[in-house]
Amino acid sequence: MKITGSKPSSTRSREKSGGVARRGGASIFFNELNRQEEKQQVTEKQSLKDLRDKLFAAGDRLEQEPSPANLAEFRELIGTFAKKATALAYRFEFMGSYMGSDLGLVSIIDKEVDELLRLVMKGQRARIDIAAKISTIKGLIIKLAA
Repeated sequence: MKITGSKPSSTRSREKSGGVARRGGASIFFNELNRQEEKQQVTEKQSLKDLRDKLFAAGDRLEQEPSPANLAEFRELIGTFAKKATALAYRFEFMGSYMGSDLGLVSIIDKEVDELLRLVMKGQRARIDIAAKISTIKGLIIKLAA
């Protein structure tokens, strides 16, 4: 029996359909999965925008009254916002190691969130500097007291 270079019929049918052969129920599942993912992304973006609004309000309070409580609230919100935004905006792919350093590729997966993060950090720069100065002064006072 001679084997030719032709592909089995199941492979040909998958290639014609553009990927994995799907049954009727599978396409319904994938459509629902896509809809749920889109819904989750909208919810995450809205919670990020709400967090941004809280951050701006905390920044205003910090500027008006640079108290330890306002500083702690601002620092917590800026950290939470940065973590959430970077998790939504970027993806890190490990590529390997070179001379003891890990190498990877950072990709922007959501440009809208990336731009929001950049705008917020740019807008909050003065307040972040105030928080850093307060922390530095607080550290100096603790060193002097010790």
